[in-house]
Amino acid sequence: MAAGLRLLLAGLFWSQFRVEFAASPPPSPAPVRCALLEGEGRGGGLPGGGKARPALLRFGGDAETPPEPGPEPEVTFSVSDPWGALTPLGVPPRAPPSCELNPTNPQTVSAPWSRPLHPDARSPQAAGGQWWVAAVGTPQYSATALLQGGTGTEGTITAAVSLAVLTNTPTLRVRVGSPTHLHCAFAAPPSPFILEWRHQSRGAGRVLLAYDSSTARAPRTTPGAELLLGTRDGDGVTAVTLRLVRPSPGDEGTYICSVFLPHGHTQTVLQLDVFEPPKVTLSPKNLVVTPGTSAELQCHVSGFYPLDVTVTWQHRAGGSGPSRSPRDTVMDSWTSGHRQAADGTYSRTAAARLIPARPQHHGDVYSCVVTHTALAKPMRVSVRLLLAGTEGPHLEDITGLFLVAFILCGLIRWLYPTAARPEEETKVTSPPKNKIPLKYLQTPQNSPFSFQCLAEITVTSTPALSTSALNKEFFTQKCSVSVWWCPHKPDLGVGGRELGAN
Repeated sequence: MAAGLRLLLAGLFWSQFRVEFAASPPPSPAPVRCALLEGEGRGGGLPGGGKARPALLRFGGDAETPPEPGPEPEVTFSVSDPWGALTPLGVPPRAPPSCELNPTNPQTVSAPWSRPLHPDARSPQAAGGQWWVAAVGTPQYSATALLQGGTGTEGTITAAVSLAVLTNTPTLRVRVGSPTHLHCAFAAPPSPFILEWRHQSRGAGRVLLAYDSSTARAPRTTPGAELLLGTRDGDGVTAVTLRLVRPSPGDEGTYICSVFLPHGHTQTVLQLDVFEPPKVTLSPKNLVVTPGTSAELQCHVSGFYPLDVTVTWQHRAGGSGPSRSPRDTVMDSWTSGHRQAADGTYSRTAAARLIPARPQHHGDVYSCVVTHTALAKPMRVSVRLLLAGTEGPHLEDITGLFLVAFILCGLIRWLYPTAARPEEETKVTSPPKNKIPLKYLQTPQNSPFSFQCLAEITVTSTPALSTSALNKEFFTQKCSVSVWWCPHKPDLGVGGRELGAN
């Protein structure tokens, strides 16, 4: 009975909690602190000038926010944002946005390449009230809004958003040739509008694309730039995104998305950065040098953007140990100037001339290290210096011999399964007559030695053969150790003989 009562009370508590949780309203947008510039702005969403004083943008229903202490009292704006263009900026956990507020005096406007949207020259200010341009943003979202002032109480100014231009890609970073979308949208009451996309770079500007909704035509277009025009959604927001088909380094810069209405206009700014990581090749790929002669290494760095790139040389003596600057082994080094390709990317070459090769330089490793902003970490390309006529086993040779040993041991255990049994269970009437000769084959003089490890067993039709390039002493010793290492080896003879040259 008591357990049932506890379950009933727990169920009632959980049901009440669920109802209260579901019925609780969503949190109100957090207020945004701004710098109110007393000088008149330029009316298009760009910052104005003049002295700044603190201001606070509060959205309907937000809790009271205590004023920030300062030498001047804070001006509070109670903003009505029917489209939610500014409120996403104030919703936690986003970082506090930057914000500037400028008084403005918008007039009947039109783009220079289009007819006026309104037949008369009435200004919105003629309808009464004050006007401001609010430019707010974070790294992930930014918006510029035209605010129309109304009546307010003491210490508070009421304002309503009449037009907002926004983007969720204020900063973009794309690779050369990778299609990209520069998002832009605007919120406003239904009316004719004119759209303009402008590109500015290195002090020059040009109109990429223009669209007039009253004629549904685009009087200005640019190859490679496409307009993705959306329909007005339920929130009253219309998408006017620009698509770059194959962005190149020349497309890098600032993009301005401007929307013109019959009685005013505003705009938002986007920044596009273009990059391309370098491709690195090192020549020669095989560095074989005759003793007493010098060699030249060339590191080719191509297809990168932006321009800045760093190329350095590193050296490891004997192929082991830390990499160091090759001061003692490089006579001279040089780097070419930048060469620009048709797609706007750059190339350059770095070279290093080595000192005459000596026996102790055999096996040294030289690396070309490239650092570029498009690389997460420096790129390294290496080559090993080999002296002609110098022999010696390397790690690859040792690894190959161990693999041969494993193959031979497996073959022996398969042919002689009784060798793996205890001694008392093995019946041997006579010693095995099979022998495994180990042979090496020497190539002509002044070329690397080539040896063959050949296992010939009379019960098999095909010998087991492995070839490695190493000196004779090492080969003989290693083959002996390998055969001795095989577990449960039968009583087989081990021998070897030298064959003629190839």
